[in-house]
Amino acid sequence: MDALWGVAGKIAETGPASANSITYVTILNAIRQNLLVNAPKGESDDETAARKERGIVEARLMWEDIIRRWGSADLMIDEELVCAMARLLLIGSRPRDWDDVLSLVEQTMDIPRLVPRLGTTERQNAGFPRLRAPNVPREYRVDDDHLSPDNTPVRGDEFLPIKRDSDGALSNPLAYVWPGNNTLSVIQEACQKIVANKAAQEYWDLLTDPRTYKIVPDIDNLHMRLRNLRQNRASAAAVQLMEQDMMEKGVKPRPGTFRIAMSTCVRDKNNHNSLRHAGRILNMMFKTLEDADAKTITLYAELATSFPLAKGSDLIEALTILRPLAKSIRIQLGVGAAPTKYNKNAVTRSLKGEERQDAITAIRKIHGVYDKLLFSNLVSEEMKTPFKAERARLSAFIQRILFQDGHSRSKEKIQSRGSLEEGDRHRYLQNETRPGEAEEEENDNKPEWKKQWMQQVERPQRRKMRVSSATTDMMGNDGGSIPKRRELVKEAAKALTTAQIKEAQTEQQEYAWSTDPLTRKPLARPVVSDAAGVLYNKDSIIEFLLKEDGHVEKAEMKKVGGVKDSELGTFGDRVKGLKDVVEVKFEVEEKMGGEVGAKDTNERWKCPIKGERLGAGSKAVYIVPCGHAFAGSVVKEVSERVCLTCNEAYAENDVIPILPTAPTDIARLNLRLKTLKEKGLTHALKKAPGSKKKRKHAEKDASETSTLAKPSSSSSSDEDKKTKKENGTAKPSTTTAAASDGIKNSATASLTRKVLEEQEERNKRRKMAQSDNVNSLFSKKEHKTSAGNSADFMTRGFSIGKK
Repeated sequence: MDALWGVAGKIAETGPASANSITYVTILNAIRQNLLVNAPKGESDDETAARKERGIVEARLMWEDIIRRWGSADLMIDEELVCAMARLLLIGSRPRDWDDVLSLVEQTMDIPRLVPRLGTTERQNAGFPRLRAPNVPREYRVDDDHLSPDNTPVRGDEFLPIKRDSDGALSNPLAYVWPGNNTLSVIQEACQKIVANKAAQEYWDLLTDPRTYKIVPDIDNLHMRLRNLRQNRASAAAVQLMEQDMMEKGVKPRPGTFRIAMSTCVRDKNNHNSLRHAGRILNMMFKTLEDADAKTITLYAELATSFPLAKGSDLIEALTILRPLAKSIRIQLGVGAAPTKYNKNAVTRSLKGEERQDAITAIRKIHGVYDKLLFSNLVSEEMKTPFKAERARLSAFIQRILFQDGHSRSKEKIQSRGSLEEGDRHRYLQNETRPGEAEEEENDNKPEWKKQWMQQVERPQRRKMRVSSATTDMMGNDGGSIPKRRELVKEAAKALTTAQIKEAQTEQQEYAWSTDPLTRKPLARPVVSDAAGVLYNKDSIIEFLLKEDGHVEKAEMKKVGGVKDSELGTFGDRVKGLKDVVEVKFEVEEKMGGEVGAKDTNERWKCPIKGERLGAGSKAVYIVPCGHAFAGSVVKEVSERVCLTCNEAYAENDVIPILPTAPTDIARLNLRLKTLKEKGLTHALKKAPGSKKKRKHAEKDASETSTLAKPSSSSSSDEDKKTKKENGTAKPSTTTAAASDGIKNSATASLTRKVLEEQEERNKRRKMAQSDNVNSLFSKKEHKTSAGNSADFMTRGFSIGKK
């Protein structure tokens, strides 16, 4: 620094050889680096604070000269110079230095202060708490320069805005600096040091507003903003910042980004939503980073174990999120991590040193989450069963990794010891004891566990006589274990977790929406569906029907179910011909060229009304008999039972869900199938092939029933005939028979007969309900008014007699 000041002293004060902004930036950065890096050894905290104080005082004196030259238009300042001075103030020991950063920004960029200055009455009246600054020495915490009896300048006056003349004008207008990303980071760091959370948010909104300064935050700005949110325990705001300002805008976060955000959730652990916020951060990390960050996982596991409001469901959800991340950590420990930018040519990068210890620590913390769930009463014993197996597997992996690390370290010691013995050939002159005695004494001094360990390490050396060197280099040390017979023969039953069940259902839906279950070929138009809502290629149905009954492939095709847990039978029970299927007419999405392929296996289907994609994860239906497919919500919202594409009417029960999974949908389809079989109809609402024979048998049974009913009707008593005559009702059998004589279909005739019988019963009850007392109220006789004063004024009105 002495040499730097010597060169700076020779610079001209005026003229073209005078100092410019680059000169001042170089000097300020040199002062800052000297205060941070070139610290004397054994320096105490008070000495460090005093040394920083001297450097910042020199920079403040220099800044007075810079502002004087800037006001007289002899110097043009830029953002780099302002931020160099601001960052030098931020490493100071006084809170006044941190607060002066906001005054510096106001002076040079004309951005008003959004928080009052330290030590002013405005700050006290605004309700700001007193800055504690626990890491600052006591003599630097309070500034009392304003209490001095003389009128000496107060510390910080050099950063006050330049005062204009009395008429409000300057001889040389000031050229204010336009702020950028560097300024945004400096302001956020200053607000963090003076604990001004509200001001930090206001500055952020002001500088990033498209209508003001239009600063697009970069990754360093976002990191500084996350540190501010961490200081104020704002986990929800941190997650929102990552989702809106990073993920949606294409800013790729780093591992350090997730560490800062996760530490925010750890500080906010008393919030009942902090564990859920941390889970969202881990999901973003799993989607963004190629390899999971071990330190972030460690923080999440610590939060899950120390979460004071944790329930059993919270721990289960945490383990569900940690499961794929633990697999990533295991791959990094076993196979290797992804290469960094320094070794891009390598396929993998083995974890060493601190990185490997962080990965092992993360696995152990995940193991601790399993322990908290299993050794507590938060869940039932039945729900603990699958987690016990996962914990045992993870424990075995930890033991194997620790054994490998210890084995590798012991091999390195043995190799280093051998190299030293080979290099020092005259070692026998240093010790007169025999080699055997020295080894025995050394072994006696070792503990028992180390003796057994060395025996395990030295055991492969005794087998070199029987095993070739090429074989020994390839065998062992692969991290595997020899399984026992009980591990190979018997395996305990595992209850699937909710995530595993959902994943399996999603895979089944994707397979059913894209593959024909009969031929296992991709679905392509024309596509048909049976009464169970399963999709097939029409070519596959025709091939199935053309095959002989004794064919092996046809027998296998008949066994296809297609619907999980359904009572609709197999494919062979549902489909006997082309009348048992309906061609489903899907609306196809247009390609980039605006054309729709005639028959494409990669085409995508959509709802013609809403435009939603029909496929796995969406509820879709089609209408019988036209076959047009829609989204499930479209049919529910339409009140009229008319197809929105072809205007063909349909019944409510003819809306078929495609690949149903809900038990209610499956039960409704089963009831519909039974009803259609009774009526002699197929799934396409066409006559079944054997319906004529059933009709003949039904007519024959009806005729036999009528012949048997004649004697019984003739032997009826006279009292019954009299009762029917008094009631004025005719025999329903005669009316029903007369009405159903012209109907040839037995099913339709029986339905008509039932309707007529119900109508007769309804008329009979209506007539019986009218008693004699009720009929007397509705007399048909004409009433005549009485003459004279005999009329009652209460009933007939008052009348005056004539004279």
